[in-house]
Amino acid sequence: MNNESDVENDDVVVIEERDKRSYLYIVIAGLLGAALGGLVGSSLTSSKWQEAYHGLEKKYQLIVEEKKLLVDTVKDKVDQVDVEIQAKLTQALDAKKQAYDEVVGTLQAQVAELEKVNMSLEEKLNQQKQSIVQATQENRKLNRQADMQVTMLERSRELFQQELKVKQELEALEKERDDLQPKLKQLKADCDLYLAGTSWEAKSDACDKQDEANSRLSHVNQMIRVHQMDLKQIQTLTDELGL
Repeated sequence: MNNESDVENDDVVVIEERDKRSYLYIVIAGLLGAALGGLVGSSLTSSKWQEAYHGLEKKYQLIVEEKKLLVDTVKDKVDQVDVEIQAKLTQALDAKKQAYDEVVGTLQAQVAELEKVNMSLEEKLNQQKQSIVQATQENRKLNRQADMQVTMLERSRELFQQELKVKQELEALEKERDDLQPKLKQLKADCDLYLAGTSWEAKSDACDKQDEANSRLSHVNQMIRVHQMDLKQIQTLTDELGL
């Protein structure tokens, strides 16, 4: 732009100088014409003016060509700079894209790994839930078994205690029966003597004692049978409980 302004300014100066010289030439031509003749002076002035004009025109054309060459050179340099900038921009974008792709690849790999870990954790969690369910069921089963065992133990303890008590009572009743049977014979003999009146030693309560002994022996025998039946029932319950 500065070169164009300089050229235009040079043109103005040249034109102004040409106009001044033209006037000067005219004045000189007038003077020469007046001195040597109008025709000769006028012819010489016109020839020199044309030579100066042609010289200026050549210089102007040269400046125009130089200007065009300069414009073309500047345009080529601008185009070259644009190409270089585009190449650098493309290279930078490719580098950024490659770095982005690497980051995305790394993140995708991490996500895949996390998904595997998540699936593994979910599987373990499901297994633990199943284990908890099984453990709960087994615990309930064990609790029921424990309750049954406690009940059985309590029942068996009661049975054993009852059995022991019945056996002890049965043993006492059998002992009493064994003691009563010999006495009953003696009481019967005393009662017979009393009733016969053949002995002064016979007592009047001999028959009452015999009756009491018979009644007691009958009751003892009845209680022995009851206790024996109780022992059989206890034995049956013991067999059912597997004791």
